Amino acid sequence: MPSPNRDDCRCSSGAVHRMCGGRYMKQILIVLAFALLITVPAAAIEDRNGSLVNVGLGGRVVTTSFNDDATVIAAGTQGKGGVSILSENGSLLWEYPTGCPVYQVAVSGDGQSIAVASDKLRIFGRNGDLLQQFESDYFAFSTALSADGEYIAGGYDDSTLSLMTAGGQRRWTRSLEDDAVSLSLSSDGSLLAVGSKDEKVHLYNGQGTLLWSYETGNTVCSVSISPEGDYVAAGSYDKVLYFFDRNGTLLWRHVAGSRVLGVDVSAEGEYVAAAYGKQVVLLNAQGEVTGEFPASGIAESVAITPDGRYVAAGIGGGSPRVLVFEHIGAPVAEESDDGTAENPAVAMGNEGSSDLLKAFVLEPTGEVPEIAHIFNGVSVISVLLETPDPSSPASVRMSVDGAWVEDHGGADNVTIVAATPEGVHQVPAHAEIVETRFIGYDPEGRMVFEGHLPFGPTAYGVIAVPEWYRAENSAGPLPALPRLPGLAGAT
Repeated sequence: MPSPNRDDCRCSSGAVHRMCGGRYMKQILIVLAFALLITVPAAAIEDRNGSLVNVGLGGRVVTTSFNDDATVIAAGTQGKGGVSILSENGSLLWEYPTGCPVYQVAVSGDGQSIAVASDKLRIFGRNGDLLQQFESDYFAFSTALSADGEYIAGGYDDSTLSLMTAGGQRRWTRSLEDDAVSLSLSSDGSLLAVGSKDEKVHLYNGQGTLLWSYETGNTVCSVSISPEGDYVAAGSYDKVLYFFDRNGTLLWRHVAGSRVLGVDVSAEGEYVAAAYGKQVVLLNAQGEVTGEFPASGIAESVAITPDGRYVAAGIGGGSPRVLVFEHIGAPVAEESDDGTAENPAVAMGNEGSSDLLKAFVLEPTGEVPEIAHIFNGVSVISVLLETPDPSSPASVRMSVDGAWVEDHGGADNVTIVAATPEGVHQVPAHAEIVETRFIGYDPEGRMVFEGHLPFGPTAYGVIAVPEWYRAENSAGPLPALPRLPGLAGAT
């Protein structure tokens, strides 16, 4: 995605706003009101350049995104400005004219949420309903979504960036030396990659702690973090594509010869898609070019599905449009006998510890639960075995912020889950709800819960109690175990 510049600071004819590092004074002009009534019809689908989808949107397409299975395609345009949502075959589902340039769009992995960064940061539902609008005195230059749409990041033209919940709660805000023009969240929302006009790539954790920064030779106009958070790619105006591991180690750099305006990374960093010049280039985890897709003009944005199968490109000058290609070399998910994919949808969370579940479905229902994330204060405090045998039943104590507990119905509505011994190594892991009780607070004031495992220690998570479990289970609390040092009693 190209960095905002003075030429982009126009919302409609005669209405100029200081979007490039200055305050946006909220004065709604009549011209803007008329602009919002204008829609840009999508052109008929064309079959050119070997693309699956080839749709003109009537303006320079500077940002693209789609969900995990490429059934929801989002594209943002400059000029009159607006976001268009397309189906997998390129049919226009709905559009929203902002009247101002759209700098970044993001679609959640499940396709149920679409974030749009423009004069405001807006969140839409899959059918076009406006779910949330974040009010600010500043333009939104960038945005990103977690896979489940529960966490939203926004970068503004006052050089700040924020992490928020879908309900509108601001988790944290940080300031940079210049504006953040591209953002990317890991699937669980626990890591945020930032590309900035300060010529740096930044990585923050879920609490807003800066983990590392890397200085390039110019504005970093596009960043992407792999779904698992293990790799970060960055494209810069210095005509170089950078590829890092989660610790900030530069693994390789690809000299593109043109400004790298868009990047996206597939699962496990297996593929990196880059938009520069009049093409989209596909590289492998070693930085080797493995494929090229031609474009009808300057490629200004790119998106790739987690499995690497589909690649979308936004085309600017020349013949502005959205292109979607199929990457023939990417593996295709196998289907089971009942016709469903082998890998069901997963709930993501809890990066940073082998004791914390990152992805799981519940036994025996296969339900994807709402899991507390690491920035909700989730951690494993202790695991107590009933006998010295490591396979014997155990009790696990876990902490979580009181705010998350309150948001999910209170202590009686929170439970611990544990991966089954035979399901801990599956993807996603298979987990069971265990008998849980609230026992007090840790020294940092987080709430501590204790769960009893019918098997030996595996991996754990904290979730809100599903309705079916609440209705079917009436087990009482476990006998008290020895208090931990510094643990205050439950009140």
